[in-house]
Amino acid sequence: MARNQDFTIGWISPLPLEKEAAQLVLDEEYPQEDVQYQNTFYLGGRIGQHKVVIGVQRKIGLSGAAVLAEKMRAGFPNIKYFVLVGIAGGVPSYGPTGAASEIVLGDVVVSSPQGNHGGVLQYDKGAWKGEGRLNFRGHTNGIPGDLLAAVNNFRAKGWSKTNVSETLKQMRLKLDEKRQHQYDDPGPTRDRLFEDEYKHQGTKLDDCRECCNAEYTISRSERGEKAIRLLDEPYIHFGNIASSNQLQISARERNRVQLEHDAICFEMEAAGVMEEHPCIVIRGICDYADSHKNKGWQNYAAATAAACAKELLLMVPAADVRSGEEPTSPAPSQQTAQSSSVSFGNNNQGFQAGNIFGGVSGLTFGTK
Repeated sequence: MARNQDFTIGWISPLPLEKEAAQLVLDEEYPQEDVQYQNTFYLGGRIGQHKVVIGVQRKIGLSGAAVLAEKMRAGFPNIKYFVLVGIAGGVPSYGPTGAASEIVLGDVVVSSPQGNHGGVLQYDKGAWKGEGRLNFRGHTNGIPGDLLAAVNNFRAKGWSKTNVSETLKQMRLKLDEKRQHQYDDPGPTRDRLFEDEYKHQGTKLDDCRECCNAEYTISRSERGEKAIRLLDEPYIHFGNIASSNQLQISARERNRVQLEHDAICFEMEAAGVMEEHPCIVIRGICDYADSHKNKGWQNYAAATAAACAKELLLMVPAADVRSGEEPTSPAPSQQTAQSSSVSFGNNNQGFQAGNIFGGVSGLTFGTK
Protein backbone atom coordinates (compact mmCIF):
# COMPACT_ATOMS: atom_id res chain seq x y z
CA MET A 1 0.00 0.00 0.00
CA ALA A 2 1.39 3.40 -1.03
CA ARG A 3 0.86 6.59 0.94
CA ASN A 4 0.83 10.07 -0.56
CA GLN A 5 3.98 10.85 1.44
CA ASP A 6 5.86 8.00 -0.27
CA PHE A 7 5.91 9.49 -3.77
CA THR A 8 9.07 11.38 -4.70
CA ILE A 9 8.67 11.73 -8.50
CA GLY A 10 5.80 13.63 -10.11
CA TRP A 11 5.15 12.63 -13.72
CA ILE A 12 3.06 15.06 -15.77
CA SER A 13 1.23 13.79 -18.86
CA PRO A 14 -0.32 16.69 -20.80
CA LEU A 15 -2.66 14.36 -22.75
CA PRO A 16 -4.51 11.13 -21.86
CA LEU A 17 -2.70 9.22 -24.63
CA GLU A 18 0.60 10.16 -22.95
CA LYS A 19 -0.67 8.87 -19.61
CA GLU A 20 -1.54 5.54 -21.26
CA ALA A 21 2.06 5.20 -22.44
CA ALA A 22 3.36 6.16 -18.98
CA GLN A 23 1.30 3.43 -17.36
CA LEU A 24 3.01 0.81 -19.53
CA VAL A 25 6.53 1.60 -18.25
CA LEU A 26 5.71 1.13 -14.56
CA ASP A 27 7.45 -1.81 -12.92
CA GLU A 28 4.57 -2.00 -10.44
CA GLU A 29 1.19 -0.26 -10.43
CA TYR A 30 -0.63 0.64 -7.20
CA PRO A 31 -4.40 0.35 -6.69
CA GLN A 32 -6.20 3.47 -7.80
CA GLU A 33 -7.89 4.00 -4.43
CA ASP A 34 -4.46 4.37 -2.81
CA VAL A 35 -3.45 7.31 -5.00
CA GLN A 36 -5.82 10.23 -4.66
CA TYR A 37 -6.02 13.80 -3.46
CA GLN A 38 -9.01 16.17 -3.20
CA ASN A 39 -11.41 13.78 -4.93
CA THR A 40 -9.04 13.19 -7.83
CA PHE A 41 -7.49 9.83 -8.65
CA TYR A 42 -3.90 9.69 -9.89
CA LEU A 43 -1.90 6.86 -11.39
CA GLY A 44 0.72 5.60 -8.96
CA GLY A 45 3.45 3.05 -9.31
CA ARG A 46 7.11 2.17 -9.02
CA ILE A 47 9.98 2.60 -11.46
CA GLY A 48 13.15 1.07 -10.06
CA GLN A 49 13.45 2.44 -6.54
CA HIS A 50 11.24 5.44 -7.23
CA LYS A 51 7.59 5.75 -6.29
CA VAL A 52 6.04 7.76 -9.12
CA VAL A 53 2.70 9.56 -9.20
CA ILE A 54 1.32 10.37 -12.65
CA GLY A 55 -1.21 13.10 -13.39
CA VAL A 56 -2.85 14.21 -16.63
CA GLN A 57 -3.72 17.84 -17.37
CA ARG A 58 -7.33 18.95 -17.48
CA LYS A 59 -6.53 21.47 -20.20
CA ILE A 60 -3.56 22.04 -22.48
CA GLY A 61 -1.20 24.98 -22.17
CA LEU A 62 1.27 26.46 -19.73
CA SER A 63 -1.31 27.34 -17.08
CA GLY A 64 -2.82 23.85 -17.19
CA ALA A 65 0.59 22.31 -16.56
CA ALA A 66 1.34 24.78 -13.76
CA VAL A 67 -1.97 24.08 -12.01
CA LEU A 68 -1.44 20.32 -12.18
CA ALA A 69 2.11 20.57 -10.82
CA GLU A 70 0.95 22.76 -7.93
CA LYS A 71 -1.91 20.42 -7.05
CA MET A 72 0.34 17.35 -7.19
CA ARG A 73 2.93 19.05 -4.98
CA ALA A 74 0.23 19.81 -2.42
CA GLY A 75 -1.24 16.32 -2.47
CA PHE A 76 2.07 14.45 -2.57
CA PRO A 77 4.33 16.65 -0.42
CA ASN A 78 7.56 14.70 -0.86
CA ILE A 79 7.77 15.07 -4.64
CA LYS A 80 11.37 16.08 -5.25
CA TYR A 81 11.36 16.26 -9.04
CA PHE A 82 8.88 16.46 -11.87
CA VAL A 83 9.27 14.82 -15.24
CA LEU A 84 7.07 16.22 -17.99
CA VAL A 85 6.71 13.50 -20.61
CA GLY A 86 4.79 13.58 -23.87
CA ILE A 87 4.76 14.38 -27.57
CA ALA A 88 5.95 17.47 -29.42
CA GLY A 89 7.09 18.93 -32.72
CA GLY A 90 10.75 18.68 -33.67
CA VAL A 91 13.18 20.73 -35.74
CA PRO A 92 14.18 18.50 -38.70
CA SER A 93 17.82 19.56 -38.76
CA TYR A 94 20.03 21.46 -36.34
CA GLY A 95 23.71 22.07 -35.74
CA PRO A 96 26.60 23.34 -37.84
CA THR A 97 26.62 23.08 -41.62
CA GLY A 98 28.25 19.85 -42.68
CA ALA A 99 27.73 18.23 -39.28
CA ALA A 100 24.05 18.85 -38.69
CA SER A 101 22.02 16.43 -36.57
CA GLU A 102 18.76 15.12 -38.00
CA ILE A 103 15.58 14.66 -35.98
CA VAL A 104 13.02 12.24 -37.43
CA LEU A 105 9.58 11.23 -36.23
CA GLY A 106 9.76 8.93 -33.22
CA ASP A 107 13.01 10.42 -31.92
CA VAL A 108 13.16 11.86 -28.39
CA VAL A 109 14.29 15.28 -27.16
CA VAL A 110 15.46 15.78 -23.56
CA SER A 111 15.69 19.32 -22.18
CA SER A 112 19.31 20.27 -21.62
CA PRO A 113 21.05 23.66 -21.34
CA GLN A 114 22.27 25.12 -24.61
CA GLY A 115 23.54 28.60 -25.41
CA ASN A 116 21.77 31.24 -23.31
CA HIS A 117 19.00 28.94 -22.07
CA GLY A 118 18.72 26.33 -19.35
CA GLY A 119 16.89 23.71 -21.39
CA VAL A 120 13.43 25.33 -21.67
CA LEU A 121 12.47 28.77 -22.99
CA GLN A 122 9.10 30.48 -23.30
CA TYR A 123 9.65 32.02 -26.70
CA ASP A 124 6.36 33.97 -26.87
CA LYS A 125 7.04 35.95 -23.69
CA GLY A 126 8.39 39.48 -23.83
CA ALA A 127 7.53 42.98 -25.04
CA TRP A 128 6.35 43.93 -28.51
CA LYS A 129 8.23 46.68 -30.30
CA GLY A 130 8.18 48.24 -33.77
CA GLU A 131 7.31 46.23 -36.86
CA GLY A 132 5.70 43.43 -34.92
CA ARG A 133 8.95 42.31 -33.34
CA LEU A 134 8.88 40.59 -29.93
CA ASN A 135 11.67 41.56 -27.55
CA PHE A 136 12.26 38.20 -25.90
CA ARG A 137 12.03 38.03 -22.09
CA GLY A 138 11.09 34.43 -21.62
CA HIS A 139 13.89 32.90 -19.57
CA THR A 140 12.86 30.11 -17.20
CA ASN A 141 14.62 28.32 -14.38
CA GLY A 142 17.26 25.81 -15.38
CA ILE A 143 17.48 22.11 -14.56
CA PRO A 144 18.64 21.47 -10.95
CA GLY A 145 22.24 20.32 -10.66
CA ASP A 146 21.51 16.80 -9.44
CA LEU A 147 18.92 16.24 -12.17
CA LEU A 148 21.33 17.63 -14.74
CA ALA A 149 23.98 15.21 -13.49
CA ALA A 150 21.59 12.33 -14.19
CA VAL A 151 20.98 13.70 -17.70
CA ASN A 152 24.71 13.90 -18.33
CA ASN A 153 25.23 10.36 -17.03
CA PHE A 154 22.41 9.16 -19.26
CA ARG A 155 24.02 10.94 -22.15
CA ALA A 156 27.39 9.36 -21.49
CA LYS A 157 26.05 5.80 -21.48
CA GLY A 158 25.82 5.57 -25.24
CA TRP A 159 23.24 3.69 -27.25
CA SER A 160 24.67 0.21 -26.65
CA LYS A 161 23.89 0.44 -22.93
CA THR A 162 20.44 2.00 -23.06
CA ASN A 163 17.25 0.00 -22.73
CA VAL A 164 14.76 2.06 -24.75
CA SER A 165 14.28 -0.51 -27.49
CA GLU A 166 13.68 -3.36 -25.05
CA THR A 167 11.33 -1.20 -22.96
CA LEU A 168 9.21 -0.57 -26.06
CA LYS A 169 8.90 -4.33 -26.56
CA GLN A 170 7.91 -4.86 -22.92
CA MET A 171 5.29 -2.11 -23.15
CA ARG A 172 3.57 -3.92 -26.03
CA LEU A 173 3.59 -7.22 -24.18
CA LYS A 174 1.46 -5.65 -21.45
CA LEU A 175 -1.34 -5.06 -23.95
CA ASP A 176 -3.90 -7.52 -25.25
CA GLU A 177 -3.51 -8.84 -28.78
CA LYS A 178 -5.88 -6.30 -30.29
CA ARG A 179 -3.90 -3.34 -28.92
CA GLN A 180 -0.30 -4.53 -29.22
CA HIS A 181 0.17 -2.76 -32.56
CA GLN A 182 -0.94 0.56 -31.06
CA TYR A 183 2.67 1.41 -30.24
CA ASP A 184 4.37 0.00 -33.33
CA ASP A 185 7.03 2.04 -35.09
CA PRO A 186 5.17 3.43 -38.17
CA GLY A 187 8.39 3.24 -40.21
CA PRO A 188 10.22 5.61 -42.58
CA THR A 189 7.62 5.57 -45.39
CA ARG A 190 5.11 7.26 -43.07
CA ASP A 191 7.59 9.93 -42.01
CA ARG A 192 6.58 12.86 -44.20
CA LEU A 193 8.79 15.94 -44.04
CA PHE A 194 7.48 18.58 -46.43
CA GLU A 195 9.53 21.42 -47.88
CA ASP A 196 9.40 24.51 -45.68
CA GLU A 197 7.38 26.67 -48.07
CA TYR A 198 4.80 24.00 -48.89
CA LYS A 199 1.83 24.45 -46.55
CA HIS A 200 -0.87 21.93 -45.69
CA GLN A 201 -3.47 21.99 -48.47
CA GLY A 202 -6.57 20.82 -46.59
CA THR A 203 -8.23 21.44 -43.26
CA LYS A 204 -6.67 20.36 -39.96
CA LEU A 205 -8.80 17.22 -40.17
CA ASP A 206 -7.47 16.16 -43.57
CA ASP A 207 -4.58 13.70 -43.74
CA CYS A 208 -1.66 14.88 -45.86
CA ARG A 209 -1.84 11.66 -47.88
CA GLU A 210 -5.22 12.80 -49.18
CA CYS A 211 -4.63 16.49 -49.85
CA CYS A 212 -0.90 17.29 -50.04
CA ASN A 213 1.41 16.68 -52.98
CA ALA A 214 3.97 13.99 -52.14
CA GLU A 215 6.41 15.54 -54.62
CA TYR A 216 7.14 18.18 -51.99
CA THR A 217 8.24 15.66 -49.35
CA ILE A 218 11.83 14.88 -48.36
CA SER A 219 12.42 11.22 -47.52
CA ARG A 220 14.72 10.03 -44.75
CA SER A 221 17.15 8.66 -47.33
CA GLU A 222 17.35 12.08 -49.01
CA ARG A 223 18.24 13.61 -45.64
CA GLY A 224 21.41 11.53 -45.34
CA GLU A 225 22.72 8.78 -43.08
CA LYS A 226 21.94 10.68 -39.89
CA ALA A 227 18.21 10.43 -40.67
CA ILE A 228 18.27 6.64 -41.03
CA ARG A 229 16.81 4.64 -38.13
CA LEU A 230 16.56 0.92 -37.51
CA LEU A 231 13.19 -0.34 -36.28
CA ASP A 232 12.45 0.72 -32.68
CA GLU A 233 15.78 2.52 -32.33
CA PRO A 234 14.94 6.22 -31.96
CA TYR A 235 17.79 8.65 -31.43
CA ILE A 236 17.86 10.82 -28.32
CA HIS A 237 18.68 14.50 -28.71
CA PHE A 238 19.57 17.01 -25.99
CA GLY A 239 18.93 20.74 -26.20
CA ASN A 240 16.54 23.63 -25.64
CA ILE A 241 12.80 23.03 -25.77
CA ALA A 242 10.69 25.99 -26.91
CA SER A 243 7.50 26.32 -24.88
CA SER A 244 4.48 28.48 -25.61
CA ASN A 245 0.72 28.79 -25.19
CA GLN A 246 0.45 28.87 -28.98
CA LEU A 247 0.46 25.83 -31.24
CA GLN A 248 3.48 25.97 -33.55
CA ILE A 249 2.36 25.33 -37.14
CA SER A 250 4.72 27.49 -39.17
CA ALA A 251 7.94 26.10 -40.64
CA ARG A 252 9.25 29.63 -41.07
CA GLU A 253 8.62 30.53 -37.41
CA ARG A 254 10.06 27.17 -36.32
CA ASN A 255 13.28 27.92 -38.18
CA ARG A 256 13.48 31.46 -36.76
CA VAL A 257 13.17 30.30 -33.16
CA GLN A 258 15.66 27.52 -33.78
CA LEU A 259 18.24 29.97 -35.13
CA GLU A 260 17.67 32.64 -32.46
CA HIS A 261 17.41 30.38 -29.41
CA ASP A 262 19.03 27.04 -30.33
CA ALA A 263 15.64 25.36 -29.86
CA ILE A 264 15.16 21.88 -31.31
CA CYS A 265 11.66 21.05 -30.07
CA PHE A 266 8.30 22.86 -29.64
CA GLU A 267 5.56 22.18 -27.07
CA MET A 268 2.96 23.92 -24.86
CA GLU A 269 3.51 22.97 -21.21
CA ALA A 270 7.10 22.93 -19.96
CA ALA A 271 7.56 26.61 -19.14
CA GLY A 272 4.51 26.48 -16.85
CA VAL A 273 6.17 23.82 -14.69
CA MET A 274 9.78 25.03 -14.87
CA GLU A 275 8.76 28.42 -13.51
CA GLU A 276 8.22 27.01 -10.01
CA HIS A 277 9.32 23.37 -9.86
CA PRO A 278 12.49 21.34 -10.47
CA CYS A 279 11.76 19.53 -13.70
CA ILE A 280 13.16 17.68 -16.70
CA VAL A 281 11.22 17.59 -19.99
CA ILE A 282 11.19 14.56 -22.29
CA ARG A 283 9.35 14.73 -25.60
CA GLY A 284 8.74 12.19 -28.36
CA ILE A 285 8.63 13.78 -31.81
CA CYS A 286 5.32 13.26 -33.63
CA ASP A 287 5.53 16.06 -36.23
CA TYR A 288 7.88 18.73 -37.52
CA ALA A 289 6.26 21.78 -35.88
CA ASP A 290 4.78 22.89 -39.20
CA SER A 291 1.32 22.90 -40.76
CA HIS A 292 1.52 19.18 -41.61
CA LYS A 293 0.43 17.58 -38.33
CA ASN A 294 0.69 13.80 -38.19
CA LYS A 295 -1.53 12.00 -35.66
CA GLY A 296 -0.30 8.65 -36.97
CA TRP A 297 2.93 9.09 -35.01
CA GLN A 298 1.46 10.28 -31.71
CA ASN A 299 1.16 6.92 -29.93
CA TYR A 300 4.64 5.78 -30.92
CA ALA A 301 6.18 9.15 -29.99
CA ALA A 302 4.44 8.99 -26.59
CA ALA A 303 5.87 5.49 -26.10
CA THR A 304 9.45 6.44 -27.01
CA ALA A 305 9.28 9.42 -24.64
CA ALA A 306 7.95 7.26 -21.79
CA ALA A 307 10.62 4.60 -22.40
CA CYS A 308 13.34 7.27 -22.38
CA ALA A 309 11.94 8.81 -19.18
CA LYS A 310 12.07 5.43 -17.44
CA GLU A 311 15.69 4.98 -18.50
CA LEU A 312 16.57 8.43 -17.14
CA LEU A 313 14.80 7.89 -13.81
CA LEU A 314 16.82 4.73 -13.23
CA MET A 315 19.88 7.00 -13.14
CA VAL A 316 18.44 9.35 -10.50
CA PRO A 317 19.23 8.41 -6.85
CA ALA A 318 16.15 7.46 -4.86
CA ALA A 319 15.13 9.47 -1.79
CA ASP A 320 14.23 7.69 1.46
CA VAL A 321 11.34 9.87 2.59
CA ARG A 322 10.42 7.72 5.59
CA SER A 323 13.77 8.00 7.33
CA GLY A 324 14.48 11.55 6.18
CA GLU A 325 17.86 10.47 4.84
CA GLU A 326 19.55 11.95 1.83
CA PRO A 327 19.03 10.17 -1.51
CA THR A 328 21.17 7.10 -2.02
CA SER A 329 22.60 5.73 -5.23
CA PRO A 330 20.49 3.02 -6.88
CA ALA A 331 21.55 -0.51 -6.03
CA PRO A 332 23.58 -2.22 -8.77
CA SER A 333 20.71 -4.60 -9.40
CA GLN A 334 18.41 -1.68 -10.16
CA GLN A 335 20.92 -0.10 -12.50
CA THR A 336 21.39 -3.25 -14.53
CA ALA A 337 18.16 -5.18 -14.11
CA GLN A 338 16.51 -3.70 -17.15
CA SER A 339 19.44 -4.42 -19.46
CA SER A 340 20.87 -7.67 -18.12
CA SER A 341 19.00 -9.89 -20.56
CA VAL A 342 19.41 -7.79 -23.69
CA SER A 343 22.49 -6.58 -25.51
CA PHE A 344 22.58 -3.91 -28.15
CA GLY A 345 26.29 -4.28 -28.83
CA ASN A 346 26.04 -6.97 -31.50
CA ASN A 347 24.84 -4.76 -34.30
CA ASN A 348 26.95 -1.65 -34.72
CA GLN A 349 25.41 -0.48 -37.97
CA GLY A 350 24.91 3.26 -37.80
CA PHE A 351 26.18 3.50 -34.21
CA GLN A 352 29.66 4.97 -34.73
CA ALA A 353 30.82 7.37 -32.01
CA GLY A 354 30.11 10.93 -32.93
CA ASN A 355 26.87 10.41 -34.85
CA ILE A 356 24.98 7.76 -32.90
CA PHE A 357 22.23 10.12 -31.78
CA GLY A 358 22.97 12.88 -34.23
CA GLY A 359 25.96 13.70 -32.02
CA VAL A 360 29.09 15.71 -32.72
CA SER A 361 32.48 16.07 -31.07
CA GLY A 362 32.57 12.40 -30.10
CA LEU A 363 29.36 12.41 -28.08
CA THR A 364 27.12 9.41 -28.35
CA PHE A 365 23.82 11.27 -28.19
CA GLY A 366 22.45 14.08 -30.35
CA THR A 367 23.57 17.48 -29.10
CA LYS A 368 24.78 20.83 -30.25
